[in-house]
Amino acid sequence: MKGFLDVEKVILAGSFNGWDEESLRMSRTDEGWELRLNLAPGEYHYKFIADGRWLHDPANPKKVRNEHDTFNSILSISKVINFQLAGFSAAKEVVLAGSFNGWNEHKTKLERKDNRWMLALDLPPGKHYYKFIVDGKWMTDPANPLKEQDQAGNMNSILLVR
Repeated sequence: MKGFLDVEKVILAGSFNGWDEESLRMSRTDEGWELRLNLAPGEYHYKFIADGRWLHDPANPKKVRNEHDTFNSILSISKVINFQLAGFSAAKEVVLAGSFNGWNEHKTKLERKDNRWMLALDLPPGKHYYKFIVDGKWMTDPANPLKEQDQAGNMNSILLVR
């Protein structure tokens, strides 16, 4: 957190620590305050407590109104997922389409590396549906046994990010 150099103590409180008002004391830096935390992927609400005064993060535009008619800042932590499709060495193009990219047929292209098509993608926690498109032909992920039929009767691969 930049700024607030005129305060004596800053505490970080949020949904990740039960809104504890004492346990996560931040350290002063030349530019403001900092604290390093290891958090699992997910969405967290948080506030700073500067000399007893609760503040949302002025540097974070993501916020939500809370039950006290003030704002909580929102932190979303994603997880890097490595998608791979083995084989298909004769394919000219492999695209990943899913619920995370609006089922876009052109946007998320995989790269060929040896005898695999690969892509690393940051995804938020949750249940995601996807398919590979190999040279225009849609297919579920042959390496993923988790599949589910959607309302239109299409079979999709499922990925659970936690």
